Amino acid sequence: MNIEDIFQKTIEEYDMIQNGDGIVVGVSGGPDSIALLHLLYRFGERYNLRLVCAHLNHRFRPGDAEKDARFVEDFCRERGIPCVAETVDVPRMAAREGLSPEQAGRRARYHLFNRVMREKGFNKIAVAHNLDDQVETVLMRLIRGSGVAGLGGIKPVRGSIIRPLLEVSRSLIEEYCAKNELGPVTDKTNFMPVYFRNRIRLELLPYLRDKYNNNIDRAILDMANILREEDDCLGRVAGEKFLELASGIGTDRLEFCIKDLSGLHTALRRRVLRKGVEHLLGDVDNLELTHIRQVCGLLEAGKTGKRLNLPRGLVAGVEYGRFFIARGEPEKGSIKGTYTLTVPGRTHIPEIGVAIDAFVVDVDTYLEERNEADDSLAFLDFEKVGRNLAVTGRKEGDRFLPLGMGGTKKLKDFFIDAKVPKGSRGLIPIVRNKMGIVWVAGYRIDERFKVSKDTGQVLRIELLHLSIGEE
Repeated sequence: MNIEDIFQKTIEEYDMIQNGDGIVVGVSGGPDSIALLHLLYRFGERYNLRLVCAHLNHRFRPGDAEKDARFVEDFCRERGIPCVAETVDVPRMAAREGLSPEQAGRRARYHLFNRVMREKGFNKIAVAHNLDDQVETVLMRLIRGSGVAGLGGIKPVRGSIIRPLLEVSRSLIEEYCAKNELGPVTDKTNFMPVYFRNRIRLELLPYLRDKYNNNIDRAILDMANILREEDDCLGRVAGEKFLELASGIGTDRLEFCIKDLSGLHTALRRRVLRKGVEHLLGDVDNLELTHIRQVCGLLEAGKTGKRLNLPRGLVAGVEYGRFFIARGEPEKGSIKGTYTLTVPGRTHIPEIGVAIDAFVVDVDTYLEERNEADDSLAFLDFEKVGRNLAVTGRKEGDRFLPLGMGGTKKLKDFFIDAKVPKGSRGLIPIVRNKMGIVWVAGYRIDERFKVSKDTGQVLRIELLHLSIGEE
């Protein structure tokens, strides 16, 4: 099949586009997004589409990024496609908000796409993930560890977001661009084995094709498709079971009979609990398998009065044969002691069921891990921060210099700005040295101790949420 046939089949199979849709097309200027825009432009009359191109200059590649923006604007102008091109200093945003460059870039892009969609009164966002991206994503998640939903890969449709090229290979896209003389730009960083995804594409997949299975891509895609269908089925069953068993739907507190939850298969119980969190918060961001395991441990213990503090201000507990999960301030728990941070090693903080791992690593290890890190992992200049570190709770009058902010800030004000529930603030470990706060665990390091070009050794510290009984 040619690219047009696959494109049409994908649109129809997943019901992506209806007559008269208004679509914001995310375009970087590379082959994938330029092919996507061109195909939607060609199919526009058939579906009576309204299109607008949205391009973000991330300021990752000064000079090249500006050329990319001009190329996208010219491409749209030649075809009469409206174009919104904006610039966001993503490296600065990443530093300011404590995100990896990839996380910050994605947040900035989708903020732009959603804003343009609202302003134009459109109803869809089209992005250019392709078949090769799907293979790489599934393999990445397999290596890192993931459940059925993660191994199902990228969804063709998620809310207002559609991915019409998800079943088109990168080679077909490049052929299409050449055939139609589209002249897309090339991001040289895609060919550098620095980022995790690049290493999978450039090193691991070629090795697997050569040594194990020359059809490995097809095998991975078939597996992902099966798992995505099964995940959808399990999700529907869990949704029905959640509605059947939960009381308090529509409030800030959900309750279940422990006997009902305990009678469910483990896999279904986990999903019902996730549905509960999603109902209270709107999503399950920052909810990890370890948190679900902690909740399951709480259920198995079944002891009245036991409580568990979860991310984003949720609290779960047991009361006389019933399990509850609620949104609001945790009722118990805070860090009362002072703990010497073991370097290298693990420091347990039993009051709140967490630990902090601290190890000295070289700069190469830091460069390899930093872009894949989440908020639970921080890197510090070991020479600047020193060995004499302690972990405490917050203290009256605490101030620090949050990374990227350019000035000191009261810890209390930082928590307010970060929307940390008041009752959760005493549960956040604070790593200190004799100069003051080094790391507000899970949130932000102090600017004074960041890794720089002059750094020799790097302190890698990670916040770990422990399962019940693991302390």
